[in-house]
Amino acid sequence: MTLAGEDLGALLLESKTTAPIFNPAYVRRTGLIDTLRTGDSRLVTVTAPAGYGKSSLLTEWWQTEDRATGWLTLRVEDDDPASLIRLLAHVCERLASTADSVFSRMATTNDSVLSRMAPALALALSRCEQSFVLFIDDVHVLEHPECMDVLEVVLTGVPDGSQVVLASRRHPTRLARGRVATSAAEIGAADLRIDVDGAVRIAEQAGAHVEPETLREWVERCDGWAAGLHMCALLSQRGPFAPFGDDLLSDYLYQECVRDLPEDTRLFLLQTSILATHIPDLCDAVLERTDSSRVLRDLEARQLFVTADREHRTYRLHPLFREYLQGALQDERAASMRELHGRASGWFAQHGQLPAAIDHAIAAEDFPTATALVTAAALPAYEAGQSATLGRWISEIGDANLLRNPSAVVVITWFAVLAGTDDDARKWSTLLGRVDDDAEAVGVTVSSAKAMIRAIMMEDGIESALGDAAFAVEVEPLDSPWRDPAVQILGSTLLHAGNEERAVTVLTEAIHMADAHGNPATVVICESELALLAIERGAWESAEEHVERALQTIRTGDIDGYVMTAYAHAAAACVELAAGRRTTGLRHLATAMSGRHRAGRSVPLLGVPTRLLLVRAQLRIGDGDAAALLLSEIEEMLPPGRHRMALDDRVDDARRLIRTHVRTVDLRSHSIALTGAEQRVLPFLQTHLTRVEIAQRLYVSPNTISTQMASIFRKLGASTRSEVVERAYELELLGAPSGIAAAR
Repeated sequence: MTLAGEDLGALLLESKTTAPIFNPAYVRRTGLIDTLRTGDSRLVTVTAPAGYGKSSLLTEWWQTEDRATGWLTLRVEDDDPASLIRLLAHVCERLASTADSVFSRMATTNDSVLSRMAPALALALSRCEQSFVLFIDDVHVLEHPECMDVLEVVLTGVPDGSQVVLASRRHPTRLARGRVATSAAEIGAADLRIDVDGAVRIAEQAGAHVEPETLREWVERCDGWAAGLHMCALLSQRGPFAPFGDDLLSDYLYQECVRDLPEDTRLFLLQTSILATHIPDLCDAVLERTDSSRVLRDLEARQLFVTADREHRTYRLHPLFREYLQGALQDERAASMRELHGRASGWFAQHGQLPAAIDHAIAAEDFPTATALVTAAALPAYEAGQSATLGRWISEIGDANLLRNPSAVVVITWFAVLAGTDDDARKWSTLLGRVDDDAEAVGVTVSSAKAMIRAIMMEDGIESALGDAAFAVEVEPLDSPWRDPAVQILGSTLLHAGNEERAVTVLTEAIHMADAHGNPATVVICESELALLAIERGAWESAEEHVERALQTIRTGDIDGYVMTAYAHAAAACVELAAGRRTTGLRHLATAMSGRHRAGRSVPLLGVPTRLLLVRAQLRIGDGDAAALLLSEIEEMLPPGRHRMALDDRVDDARRLIRTHVRTVDLRSHSIALTGAEQRVLPFLQTHLTRVEIAQRLYVSPNTISTQMASIFRKLGASTRSEVVERAYELELLGAPSGIAAAR
């Protein structure tokens, strides 16, 4: 079976969102399931060690459920807030029609996932007209703290009459404290233990004929452990076996099971244990053979902890079995693991599945290949909001290995500047500065990239930035995909240096290039810059045209949440409020205010003009406090030097507007303008994290969080977290992005 890249991606997604087949001849737990189904628990947690039948319970329930159902099996690569919310939205699409909007408007930063996407999906679920049951297996793979934050927020939207069933090796204690805990049921290992009657069914299914006394001994020794009983049944078919002691039961039994297999089959299992999903073509490539499909079918027939999907396109090893095999592979053939991972990486890369290719390249310690793949995958990962995954790759590859690939340094520096923290931006811009200008890089001119980064960050002042921008345009080839960003950066620096006439010409040229290259981000920046000029001149009709093109590009380019989108929404807020369209103006203003912190000190070329427009919009609604807050943020990110040309003039204009603003009503206590720090705290108030835990998430002190929470409570006129969240929804400081929220 030959798979194209898109077909493979769909197959891998299907393997996660399709329930395994439940064998009705196996042990049934009908009574337990009926009790859970008919109860009033919106959340059911099934927690037990591997091998106790958690997945079997879920699949039996899924097979007999008459309500709408969704299924999700999580894997290690899903331990990323953005990846998790995408999977949840995809699964929930069949349950709630508006979940598709969440999926299609996926944001690009983790904070947007928690502040926008998770509450939007919770809202979609809460409005679901049909009752449903959502099954999520292997929740224990979620170790990233924000993944549990996202899951907690989403679960708050489960309506009465619907249920979410979570299976995990560890109890999700965070969820136990959440709002869904008041309507939760907990199933543990004691509830899943197999009794003698169940052991009889297991033995019969395995084709073993065992005396009742032996069965009772098995149940006692295995403590009702389903996997252990199944292995006992398999072992008994070859005759009596010695009683096992108190050492690790799984190791002993697995060794016995695997030892009796033909050597070729045993090696097949060992060597393919590096794979999370067994696809026959993939196994053939990794093992350099052509009969993997036959071997996998034979293993399934042996009931040796191998299950297949309904069409036998993918197979799955029982997690505990796979863990044993991986340990055995490490002990027996550690030297071969790099080669096996390398072949897997090559196969996934050939089929366009870069994330899996990267993970296997890293496991193979083939860091040159991993670095090259990350360079190719960085932009898609950024667009998908998978900054946690990208950060993990960067950490696992290591700075020393990344620095050997100039292309990787360029790409990662761009990512750090546009999506990382200010510290990340400074670190990687410094590292990029150490790369030789004439270093060989694929698809990018290093000297041009360095100049563009310097121009964006303006660390040496605006005059130096203008020189860097002009240099980048001079050396970047006309057919380069980096050409239109270079031209845009020149146009933006010209604008803030005071050469507005030439800036308009250059920005217009950049728009044409970006349209040809399919780069929506450049178009949005350029149209927002042109809208700024029109607003300053009072040319509202022209401003509205530029704003509409910017917003349309955000929609069609699916880049809501990018660093530059706050700029476009700030311009839209000014235009809408000036036209008297207060409702839409306030919506754009809320979106821009909540997204402005993405354009921080590392990108003053975007951050300053975004805030200048927000000052105007806030004064339009009479919120002088918010305007003053924004002005203070501008002053903190202004480039060094006394001569900042037109940029200084624009900031002076903002100061004058604030000073001359006459307020007829004291609105100070009604300001809802949250600082960047407060905006980062707000999404966590949806969860039941304590102040200390929120402080740990944000790397600040608990006292700082207390101060920021008090300010949020005061500004939103709330006395409890629930009131804060409710008020934030009303003001669209939390919840769906523009377009989704409008449907509420």
